[in-house]
Amino acid sequence: MMRLLKLFFLVFMVGFVFWSSNAFSVTLYNDPTWHEMRDETRWWSLDELHQKADGGDLKGKYILGITYLNGSNYRDVKEDGEKAYSVFKSLWQEGVADAGYSLFSMYYEGFGVRKNYKAALRYLKESAEMGYILSQRTLADAYSDYKYGEIVDADYDKSIYWYKLAAEQGDQISALALSEMYYIGKGVEQSDKKAFDWLLRSSKLKYADSSASFVSLAKFYEKGIGTDIDLVQAYKYYDLQGSAGAEGKQRLSKQMTKEQIEEARRQSLEWQKEHNVRIGGGFFQMN
Repeated sequence: MMRLLKLFFLVFMVGFVFWSSNAFSVTLYNDPTWHEMRDETRWWSLDELHQKADGGDLKGKYILGITYLNGSNYRDVKEDGEKAYSVFKSLWQEGVADAGYSLFSMYYEGFGVRKNYKAALRYLKESAEMGYILSQRTLADAYSDYKYGEIVDADYDKSIYWYKLAAEQGDQISALALSEMYYIGKGVEQSDKKAFDWLLRSSKLKYADSSASFVSLAKFYEKGIGTDIDLVQAYKYYDLQGSAGAEGKQRLSKQMTKEQIEEARRQSLEWQKEHNVRIGGGFFQMN
């Protein structure tokens, strides 16, 4: 009976430690475009950052680390790798996933700490497992042999796994990478259909510059790559490229009816209103 109780206690404690290490992890800014972080923190002064950090505010402490990492003209701070490393190491011990990516980059570059690819990979993997999008995408980049090839051997299955996790959280760049892999058959069986599906999905994700998908979408719809030829959709995506799409529109207009062109322009304008942008500059007046 005593042995059973000891075994139960051991299993419970192992489970508790595993649960605790995940339950207390936190992501401060999981937007890989940095827009959310920039919009919230851009005017925080150095004094404010220190006050926030001293008061236990994790965001303030993280931005203080970023300030030391990159330097800041606004805050009159020069790059200081040692201070940045100290801040991020402390945040990592508090379970902040964002700090893991920063530590990865510091160990990879050898800034503020001796270059160490093994340590860089450990922080990258752990922060990716904690759900940090930029770490997931970067790990996928490494496994796809796109960059950071010094830290891992190419493994396309793992690359696809991490790209998909990042894309499922709204990362457009990861979805575009998947589209390209399927289009050229890099590490996967070539599939125009899957390439198109990921391309279309990339234009609708949360963390995206949608226009980055428009050039390829116009091409895929015009030529029927992975989908049916649809000149209305192709024209719409050329139109959404602004002046860069003028040649494509001119070419398509010779094959389209007046009604088709009007429909394409209507859909383009509808997209612009929905996203509160005007192609060529400016914004729609929102009610």
